[in-house]
Amino acid sequence: MGSYKLSRLVAAVEKFNQRDFFECHEILEDIWFDERGKERDLYHGLLHYAVGLHHLTGKNNFKGTLLQLDKALVKLEKFEGINMGIDVTLLKKQIRNLVNEAIKKEVPKRLPKILLH
Repeated sequence: MGSYKLSRLVAAVEKFNQRDFFECHEILEDIWFDERGKERDLYHGLLHYAVGLHHLTGKNNFKGTLLQLDKALVKLEKFEGINMGIDVTLLKKQIRNLVNEAIKKEVPKRLPKILLH
């Protein structure tokens, strides 16, 4: 991964972890738009994850949250373990837990963070 793309991914993760999901989405969209490799779906999955949490925390829109988190899981399903410094297996577990909460129309007290390895 090039240094520019890595710096953009780090910026997106920082925004995600600061709960600035809209700005995270904006950064990921830029990366995803230019990506042509196999990581394209990983970026797209992260993008849907951020949008899902934006719907959950910014709008209390559980239907939109579930739609976006489901799209994230579909995009991330082919990845396991550490990819681009992200533990995708853990990420998918976090998303599934959020789906279960959103189905019950609950916003978790603590939102997950993305860790870069």
